[in-house]
Amino acid sequence: MPPLALPLLLAVLALAAWMWGLLRRPPGFPPGPTWFPLVGNYHGVRQLSKTLGSQHQAFTYLAQKYKSPVVGLRLGGNLTVIVSTRSLICEVLTRPEFEGRPQNFFAYLRNLGLRKGISVVDGKLWQEQRAFVMRQLRSLGFSGAAMQAQVGKEVRALLDVLSNSRGRPTQLEKVLAPSVLNVILQFCAGYRFPHGDQHLQTLLDLFHTRSRAFDMAGGKLSAMPWLRFIQPEASGYSAITKFNEMVCAYFLKIIENHKATYTPGNKRDLIDAFLFEMGKAKKEQNDNTTFTESQLLMLCYDMFTAGAEATSNSLRFAFLMMLRHPDVQERVHKEIKDAVGADRLPTLEDKDRAALTESMRMCHVLPIRGCRRVLEDSTLHRYRLPENTVVLVNIWALHMDKDHWGDPEVYRPERFITETGQLREDDAFLPFGLADGTDLNFSTLEGFTLTPKPYDIIFKSR
Repeated sequence: MPPLALPLLLAVLALAAWMWGLLRRPPGFPPGPTWFPLVGNYHGVRQLSKTLGSQHQAFTYLAQKYKSPVVGLRLGGNLTVIVSTRSLICEVLTRPEFEGRPQNFFAYLRNLGLRKGISVVDGKLWQEQRAFVMRQLRSLGFSGAAMQAQVGKEVRALLDVLSNSRGRPTQLEKVLAPSVLNVILQFCAGYRFPHGDQHLQTLLDLFHTRSRAFDMAGGKLSAMPWLRFIQPEASGYSAITKFNEMVCAYFLKIIENHKATYTPGNKRDLIDAFLFEMGKAKKEQNDNTTFTESQLLMLCYDMFTAGAEATSNSLRFAFLMMLRHPDVQERVHKEIKDAVGADRLPTLEDKDRAALTESMRMCHVLPIRGCRRVLEDSTLHRYRLPENTVVLVNIWALHMDKDHWGDPEVYRPERFITETGQLREDDAFLPFGLADGTDLNFSTLEGFTLTPKPYDIIFKSR
């Protein structure tokens, strides 16, 4: 045998074994389509999503095709399962072995190459930092009177902007996101963007581009990370890296300003509370502390991204439903007028939320949720899930289940109102005026989150 023949043969055998490992379906893994080396099911799911209109509809179709509430795929380089029924979704969201977070390439980019923050981390860091954030926000009044006052301030500023439109068509995506972000940033960093701030608009435009390029499975960049070298724009790599640079520079400046003006014992916001914990760890020479400079930066990053789209998109969907259903709009207006009047803003106590609840059931900002990672070999619905399997939950399938809702495609707020006029809770609900002649486009722009396509709306005082 020639000298190079044996090493070459071993290399070919090793490559064949590696390829077989990528193609092989683990024993007991949930049913689903065959996947391919390197790209897994990415292209098949993408094509199915285009045909059906969205990724969540593609996942629902696969659950029906394979007659299973759990479907097994390989997406973003990871074994991935999609869960579609309430009982199994509740299992995923409550069992400790499902508390991990994905470690794909998108998560690596999104977290600046760091396992920090609270959104895409797990274990001791997540437990300690999540408890800290919840505790501090409560003490700052995030869910109480201080929160209500801050929301009222932003509502008044928003009304001023809308009144200046003088009856001209307005696109809500330009004005809602700053208002929502300002509420969060006030508690996080003691700062608010003025309406019309161009720096904020640049950040939101980049965030929008970034969101469209990815999905809950990580998008094409997680499936094929090498695309960043040959398609930096089309793959979303340029958008996410530029967004990261701008957001980090913005918060680094705010953090430095806080350090320069910080007075121990005077907690103005979340950053001050974090600086106090950093100082305490330094004094105690605690080298294992999770209160570090990089953790503070990623915490601010998480707070910003949490408010950049989800809430404002939910509100845009709600306004769109009011436009599509003027009869409901009139009833909502009458209820607000009767309960609140014209002399004050609504408060948290004014709560007929059926129209908003029904809007959130039908119009999903996050139709695929969860984004969990299995921390150890586990079972779910008799199927075996190897350690590090990514688990996604299909909330859309749950909210559009005809067996439960009867007519899920119909906007009917009454389904959430009891016979006595109270808001009805439903265990299958798991959310987390127009210019004349304008077409009401109810389609969405898909990506990491769903957003309604831009539409014109005219606000009139009455």
